[in-house]
Amino acid sequence: MSTPDPNGPHRGGRLRRLPCWAAGLAVVLPAVVPLDAARAQLLPHLGTAVELGNLRQAFEQAYGPVTAPISPQAWSVTPAIDAEVIATDNAQGLGSVAGTGGIGARRGSELMTVITPSIAIAGQSRRLTGAFNYAPSFRSFARDSRQNSVGHNLNANANLTIFEDLFFINATAFATESSRLGGLGGGVGNNVARRDRVQTTSVSISPQLRHAFGDWGVGSAGYTVSQITQSGIGLRTNTPFAPAVRSTNTITNTANVGFTSGEAFGRINFTLSANRTYYKGQGALRNSERGTETLDLGYAATRTLTLLGLVGHQEIRYGGLRPIRISEMIWNLGFRWNPDPDTSMTLRYGHRDGGDNFTFEGSTAPTARTRISASYSEAMASLADELQLSLTRGTASGNGLVIDPITGMPVLVTNNFAGTQGGVSRVRRASLSAVLLQDADTYTLTVNRDDRTTLSADAPGGAPSVTWLTATLSWQRELQPGLRGNAQVTYGDRSGRGFGSQEMITFSTGLTWALSETLSSRATYTYTQATSNRAGLSYTANLLAVGVRKSF
Repeated sequence: MSTPDPNGPHRGGRLRRLPCWAAGLAVVLPAVVPLDAARAQLLPHLGTAVELGNLRQAFEQAYGPVTAPISPQAWSVTPAIDAEVIATDNAQGLGSVAGTGGIGARRGSELMTVITPSIAIAGQSRRLTGAFNYAPSFRSFARDSRQNSVGHNLNANANLTIFEDLFFINATAFATESSRLGGLGGGVGNNVARRDRVQTTSVSISPQLRHAFGDWGVGSAGYTVSQITQSGIGLRTNTPFAPAVRSTNTITNTANVGFTSGEAFGRINFTLSANRTYYKGQGALRNSERGTETLDLGYAATRTLTLLGLVGHQEIRYGGLRPIRISEMIWNLGFRWNPDPDTSMTLRYGHRDGGDNFTFEGSTAPTARTRISASYSEAMASLADELQLSLTRGTASGNGLVIDPITGMPVLVTNNFAGTQGGVSRVRRASLSAVLLQDADTYTLTVNRDDRTTLSADAPGGAPSVTWLTATLSWQRELQPGLRGNAQVTYGDRSGRGFGSQEMITFSTGLTWALSETLSSRATYTYTQATSNRAGLSYTANLLAVGVRKSF
């Protein structure tokens, strides 16, 4: 990420009146704009998650006021250790499908201890900007030691300038655990069966050439190599709500070249770009590729309205049980509306990924303390496509979250309610987020819906199409200095065509107490109830967790 010049055009005007939103957009805009071409090829972000520590802190990170440039020595290193004890009255229900078993593979109570050491590094120097957060979790079960395990959680990125205005290197690394089977609500991330856990890791490095040709525009060329692995799946039918999946190890190679016009073209702006991605993996990603060559045009009809158009060519080739071959012209028409510095809405309709579709992205701040964002997309994507775009869309924060700079919410990279999705699908995705910041209270509402039709699966089995919806309302309040209370309720619904359905409601509440600047404690209670017309998918569970965190 780059930090804008505090003396630049973002100062003054409405920025002073709405520092929470406008200044944040000034901070993140340089990091977002170069990614437009990559984002246009794939899907918008997956949505937002709400399992957070301090919501207000996350929003302020995305929308805080512009600060002076960081000095060359402005690096922070924060080691810490976290200890948590979790008690549950249902050691089987969570994550159980057709007798596969939950955390203890049997009914009854269980007590689990989780020890999580971590190290967080963040900062910026003249040539290097980055964030690194690694936190492995060591889990120990009192009654069933077979479930003991280690999970890896990593979020890191780095941007290195080799030659100013010419040669840059970007690198990312990410690791997380999620549920293979799904059906889980918020607050139960550690309470998943060992056989149900999927470890996902992604690393990438991307050398880029970028040069500004005065007012004429900016030319760029680059190459990205990335590796994505998912372990703990095997080759099996995943759930009634996803196509069958397998453990994967996918290497992608992406080449891109482009030119974006500058001020010399007046009201007209355009981007000429070409990119191609080669996949070396298993199943649908075995010797697969996709690429585009496009001309993306914009005409500033007024100060607030820009007319948009795109024309180009696309090639797609995926493997799997039903190989996909597409070679066709692509196009879209639309507009972007910016009535004020805090409102942006973009709508496009056209033909891409083998079908007609439209996309929408909008964000507005009705007041200085409120932000509403919404998006809709229709596209074809694989697991690797979705994971890479989620990490591209967000930015790594100092506390390990991937933050969407548009909404200020964490990006939902994996989904413990939907479960692990495999193969290649046509995805229709809608999301809504709303944030209200008051003096002591923070309220958020998030709604995410996916309609997925499997186009090519990795293995036989699973529903041909699945739908899921999650809606979460959360609240946090500073009860007194150092003491924060929170509560959230989540509703989820998912179904697989011809395979049944499942509904879930989760309620959780908790307290976090900062005992000192480096020591905090917390307690959380979570209740989950799931109902289904399929055996093994209905359960209730109570969880009580207490923990302490010490940083150094």
